[in-house]
Amino acid sequence: MDKIAIVGTGLVGTSLGMAIRQNMPKASTVVGTDRDRGNSSDAQKMGALDKVENSLRSAVEGADVVVVATPVTAIRDVFEAISPYLSQGCLVTDTGSSKGEVMRWAEETLPSHVNFVGGHPMAGKETAGPKHAEATLFRNKTYCVIPAPRARADAVNKWVKIVEAIGARHYFIDAGEHDSFVAAVSHLPALLSVALVRTTSKSPSWADIAKVASSGYRDITRLASGDPIMHRDICTTNSEFIVSWIDAFMYELYDMRERVVKAGEGDARYIEETFGDALYRRQQWMTGSVTPGPNLLDAREPLPTFGDNMGQLLLGSRLMEHQKRLVEGWGRGRDQDKTEDGKK
Repeated sequence: MDKIAIVGTGLVGTSLGMAIRQNMPKASTVVGTDRDRGNSSDAQKMGALDKVENSLRSAVEGADVVVVATPVTAIRDVFEAISPYLSQGCLVTDTGSSKGEVMRWAEETLPSHVNFVGGHPMAGKETAGPKHAEATLFRNKTYCVIPAPRARADAVNKWVKIVEAIGARHYFIDAGEHDSFVAAVSHLPALLSVALVRTTSKSPSWADIAKVASSGYRDITRLASGDPIMHRDICTTNSEFIVSWIDAFMYELYDMRERVVKAGEGDARYIEETFGDALYRRQQWMTGSVTPGPNLLDAREPLPTFGDNMGQLLLGSRLMEHQKRLVEGWGRGRDQDKTEDGKK
C-alpha cells in the first residue's frame, strides 16, 4: 500500500485526500500536514486523512507520493524543506495555479533521485479552507499534468492513474502553454470579477445600486470572493501572461465601447453582431465543438486614443509585443492522450 503525503490541507489538498481515500481505499494510506494545525485537524474530520503529521519530515519520510498543495509562493520553501527526507524514486507533484516557476524550483531544489510531475487541477471554489472540501471536486474536470524532463515514465503513469481514479481527465501540456492558457480562462476572469466589484462599489450611489444587483452581478463577481493569498501568488508567479491577456481584453472592451457609442447614435448593427458572435462562440465551447479561429489581432487597427496619451495609458507600449505572443499560442490544440515523450 502506497503512502501518499499531502502537504497543505486547504480546499484542494483536503478535497484531493477525500477523493483518494474514497476511490482508492485499498491502494493507499493518506497522511497530511499543514502549518495551520487546525486545517489538518479539520481535514482529518472531513475524511481526507488517515493520519495527521505535525512536521514535514514525518509526513514525507517513506512516502511513495508527495503532493504539495500549498499557496504557490510557498512551494519552493516546501521543496527545500522536504528534499533531505524524500525516498528513492518518490513521486512529487504540486497543485499550483502557475507552472513555469514551479517547474524551475523543482529542478533547482529537489534531489535527482525523485520524480517531479507538475500538476494543476482545473477545479476550485470561491470559498477556501478544508471545511469546504468535496471528494467530487475533480470529477469530470481537466487535470493538467506537466512532467519534469527527468521524471520516469512509470512515475508519470502512476500519477495519471491517480488523477483518473479521482474522476478527473488528465491533460499533458507544456508549462509555458499552461501558464498562458490558464491566464486567459482562469486568472483573467478572476481579475475581471475583482475589477467589476471595485468599479461598482466605489460609486457614490453604491448603496442604492446594490439594491438592484441580482443574479447576473452575483454570478459574474463570484470569483472576487476567492482567497486573496491565492490570487496574490498567481499574479506574482504568472504576471507576464496575465498582463498580456489584460491588454487583449482591454482592446476588446474598447472595441465594444465604440460599438455601444454607435448604437447610441442609431447604428446598432455592430453591437448586435458582437452579441451574436459571442453567443455562437460560447455555444461552441459549451458543446465541445470549438475549432481554431483566425488570428485577428495582427489585423486590428491601432487602438483609438482618448487624448494625446490615453492609448498609451490604456494599453502600454508593450501591447503589440504581448499580442504577438498571444497569437503564437492561439489555435494550437493539444492531444490529451499524449505521453511524456510526445507519442500517442
